[in-house]
Amino acid sequence: MTQTTATDAPASEAPPAEPPAYSRRKAIGLFTGIGLLLLFLLTGPPADMDLIAWHTAGVVALMGTWWITEATHITVTGLVPLVLFPLLDILSAHEVSTAYADHIVFLFFGAFFLAIAMEKWQLHRRVALLILSSIGRSPQLLILGFLSTTALLSMWVSNTASTIIMLPIALAVLHHAASQGYDTTQGFGIALMLGLAYSASIGGVSTPVGTPPNVVFMGAFTKLFPDAPDIGFFQWMLFGVPTAALMVVSVWFYLVYIYFRVPSAGWQDNQAFLTQQLQDLGPIRGGERRVLLLSLTTALLWVFRKDIDFGALSLPGWASLFPHPHHIQDSTVAILAAILLFLVPSGQKKGEFLLTWDDTVKIPWGILVLLGGSLALAEGVGHSGLANWAGSQLSFLRDVSPFVAIFSVCALMVWLTEFTSNTATTTLVMPVLAATATGLEVDPLLLMIPATFAASFAFMLPTATAPNAIIFASGHVTLPQMFGAGFGLNILSILILTGLLYVIGVPAFGIELDSLPDWVPR
Repeated sequence: MTQTTATDAPASEAPPAEPPAYSRRKAIGLFTGIGLLLLFLLTGPPADMDLIAWHTAGVVALMGTWWITEATHITVTGLVPLVLFPLLDILSAHEVSTAYADHIVFLFFGAFFLAIAMEKWQLHRRVALLILSSIGRSPQLLILGFLSTTALLSMWVSNTASTIIMLPIALAVLHHAASQGYDTTQGFGIALMLGLAYSASIGGVSTPVGTPPNVVFMGAFTKLFPDAPDIGFFQWMLFGVPTAALMVVSVWFYLVYIYFRVPSAGWQDNQAFLTQQLQDLGPIRGGERRVLLLSLTTALLWVFRKDIDFGALSLPGWASLFPHPHHIQDSTVAILAAILLFLVPSGQKKGEFLLTWDDTVKIPWGILVLLGGSLALAEGVGHSGLANWAGSQLSFLRDVSPFVAIFSVCALMVWLTEFTSNTATTTLVMPVLAATATGLEVDPLLLMIPATFAASFAFMLPTATAPNAIIFASGHVTLPQMFGAGFGLNILSILILTGLLYVIGVPAFGIELDSLPDWVPR
């Protein structure tokens, strides 16, 4: 769901020394960012640009440089608007701080609590083994089972946690298969490990809370286009689930049958081995059962909050039972679930509840601050007029085909996120894409949606995502193997995203292809 840095070490361990080249890059990035901000402050804006928009561009340049070069922790960079926006009269302290408490942030906040509860009670591991123990009659199907299970977990649990959950199970299967005489070095082991990393990132696009770029998009879209209709959980999943499913199947087929050609000779059925691991967990406990029930209830409340229109049939959302349905958001459900986790007894020990506050130390609080910073940046870009100015400068792109624009945006995001944080990159490009769409006179969703999804589809380098880094660090995959397999998958994901947006995304999100929607400011 979330993306954390792969180099995070336990508090008890001393952090590893930084390579000199990395330290130099950070120093260069730090002073370059400050220099760019000063340049914007000490020079005047173009004739057709307001001073406040010019200063906002300077803040964007500073934050963008620090994010890309990792001059400081990305969360620290996310705090910059709290200082610079009031000082430069872009937004008041009240206005900018409000962004850090946006309902989108609390949606992710509540989802974190559910994920921690799943991990605490080992529900995620039981679900994984339940699925895998029913598959395994061939090495190809077992890999598909691992990819599908990891993607399902990543819909609700962070991509990092999903990888860490599944990696020991995968290593156990590798060891068991090798002990039975199957040669795991002939494609099976590499395809399994790479597929594990890739599916952890892919699964996150299925739901609005699956990965930070999704939440960044939703927050930026709301800030930049306040009159736009709300994008509901079910509406997102109409596009997200088919996209993730097709990507998982495509990655599996590519790795198993095209790139590595996993052999079947010598394979021994692993179902008994996986079933034994499941039995070792023992019967489902009261805590697990209650977390499962609460998680399923939360998901259903998210999906059915808004009215669902099936054409001839319309299913009213439960929020319509209240006097002001628009006051109720998905964050309302998320925080209700979080509160209940602290109030519902585990059913195993007297006085024990599903969560305690001590469990919350595992929450990646920095991600919440970073999301708040991204929303503040979007608010500043929109309020200052920078977005409108950028859109007017892009009017020459009106003759470009929307298909070409979508393909270009997907390609840009996929290759950028090979080297930079996908959350930071999404934060930077959302206002730019909104302005570009205005310049092209196309629906902003036509560019912003594929860019958001493409941010999770970087498969080539260990630096691209935390799952890639974890699998690379396991020692079972070399850099050339990841680079070679990931290069082809990057191209494949760009083509799939571009096509799916037209086939599924346009009707799912109600995207207008021939004109600007009424909710876009002129």
